Amino acid sequence: MAQTGFTPILLYSTSTAAAAPAVGNLTNSTLGSELAINITDGKLFYKDNANAIQVIAWKVTPATAGGTGQTSYAIGDILYANTTTTLAKLADVATGNALISGGVGIAPSWGKIGLTTHISGVLPVANGGTNASTASITSFNNITGYSASGATGTTTTNLVFSTNPSITTPTLVGNVTVSTENIVIGTSGKGIDFSATAGSGTSELLDDYEEGYFNPTLTCGTSGTITLTAAEDTLAYTKIGRVVYISGQFAISSVASPVGTVTMNNLPFAVASLDERAESAIFNVVLSNTTLNTPTFFGLITTAGGTTLLIRAKDNAGAINSSPASLFAASDVWISGYYLTAA
Repeated sequence: MAQTGFTPILLYSTSTAAAAPAVGNLTNSTLGSELAINITDGKLFYKDNANAIQVIAWKVTPATAGGTGQTSYAIGDILYANTTTTLAKLADVATGNALISGGVGIAPSWGKIGLTTHISGVLPVANGGTNASTASITSFNNITGYSASGATGTTTTNLVFSTNPSITTPTLVGNVTVSTENIVIGTSGKGIDFSATAGSGTSELLDDYEEGYFNPTLTCGTSGTITLTAAEDTLAYTKIGRVVYISGQFAISSVASPVGTVTMNNLPFAVASLDERAESAIFNVVLSNTTLNTPTFFGLITTAGGTTLLIRAKDNAGAINSSPASLFAASDVWISGYYLTAA
């Protein structure tokens, strides 16, 4: 029963899902047109002037009619075309993922950005990059703002140079300042090249520097002993390249029947071969005791490749003194000089 005061509109109707009126079921004229409704599908039909059945309303409007075809959403859903005539929902995922294209004709997806597959271009220095498009870094110009301390490759705050990618003959422009640590030569035989052209001359390569102390011993060539005072038997050395400088003082505490040539042993580095003029490495030795008038001794390296210094002496008359007892008993010895190492 229609409500009083209202004129009821009666439509052809059906409750059969997916059912639609046939062309002959509806009239279409200037006097009026008939409508039909499917109360299950929620579709309203009419017949157009070309005598074709059309849908003019949907409970859920499809994409082909300007709708979405969707009836519910979750927060974060994104609509995309899953076919040429329908839309689908791409559900949201965990924080930190990005929307990634699947390619032409393929649905998109959420995921992490692949640095080897999704990134293109070169990040400039102004944006925190290196402005380099290759793995080998040949220039350090304008790379600033990175901490050098603790650059072990395990943190994200340091700029780390390792063997992969490699650094191939970098050219540094301007001064290089190391504020807290050292410059370390990591390969034996490498150093600072002072030649005008890199690699042009090994004679201009400074590849070693060392400072330290050593404890000499005195021996007699034939028999007897010479003992040094333990608290005063240390000499200093400085090695620069292949040249070793020795200086210091030691004291002789006792002498027991020494016979033969006296030698000083335990040089810190082996001596160069004779063809490299090792025999010309002369040491000045000054000995002082209560019975001698401070004679001067001359020491010569005698064994190539060894660590022994042969000691000869001249007395005040200029003659060679071969008596080690008279030379070293209860004496203080000052020594200075240099020699060439084997390498």
